[in-house]
Amino acid sequence: MPRPFPPPAVQGTPFRLANPTQLTPEGPLAPRWGAGLALAGLVIVVLVPLLGTLALAEVLPFGPELIFASLLLTWAAMFGVTFYASRRHGFRSLALDFGLRFQWIDLAVGLGAGIAARVVLAIILAVLTLLWPLQDGEVIQGNAELFLTGDTVWLLINGVLGGVLIAPFLEELFNRGLVLRGVQNALWLRRTGNRGDAVTPAVQRRSIVASTVMALLVSSLAFGLLHTGAVPDLRSSIYLLLSTFTVGLVCGVLTVFTGRLGAAIVTHIVFNGTGVALLLLVPPELLP
Repeated sequence: MPRPFPPPAVQGTPFRLANPTQLTPEGPLAPRWGAGLALAGLVIVVLVPLLGTLALAEVLPFGPELIFASLLLTWAAMFGVTFYASRRHGFRSLALDFGLRFQWIDLAVGLGAGIAARVVLAIILAVLTLLWPLQDGEVIQGNAELFLTGDTVWLLINGVLGGVLIAPFLEELFNRGLVLRGVQNALWLRRTGNRGDAVTPAVQRRSIVASTVMALLVSSLAFGLLHTGAVPDLRSSIYLLLSTFTVGLVCGVLTVFTGRLGAAIVTHIVFNGTGVALLLLVPPELLP
């Protein structure tokens, strides 16, 4: 039977395991999912939207309709892979398998973390511009500009509904749910020799810290790389990679400290929402 949620923090560390019942030997029917399934999910999330968008580009001109279709394919792939992992290899519960739960405190934490991530991003942009000065007429693009095209209806659909509400929910479920926890599971089991609770507390502490730090880095990098194809030039790709890696790392830290996705989802919503708001409210000539 699954242990009560949220999972307990490992003694001597502030981190919580993805799902402790998956990480202890409970017989041949104990659910298992790890890095292999996370890697397969990443491949699917890249290929399905890419191939689908290329096919649709033959019948749809580039514009908000094609962007929306590409978003739908991405969201379907993310949710489909995560749902499959839970149904086939987990406890058939997105809450138990991936921590899809909310508490009221997540609203306050997410608001503060989302604004802090936006401030950190502004500092990163300033440093990048100082080290690599812009040429006349050159601008740094983010992926939000891509969604804010078309008339008001498409701006609301792609930019607000898609970018601010739907994308943060499904991206956190996939990246901090499946990918982060899959890598964490796999590294934990490898470092402990699949012995779970049989190892000493000292080995548990070292293993969970190492596994969690590596899972945070891997999942944040994967999250960043998934977004870099949205911009056309090297400078914008580097900026987008740094920005998405940063917010991914913030959301990942919140996930492993709380054992749930609530704060990470709110952080992601605030981060994307402030980005869209800046593009809509600030005159273009004042943007970098």
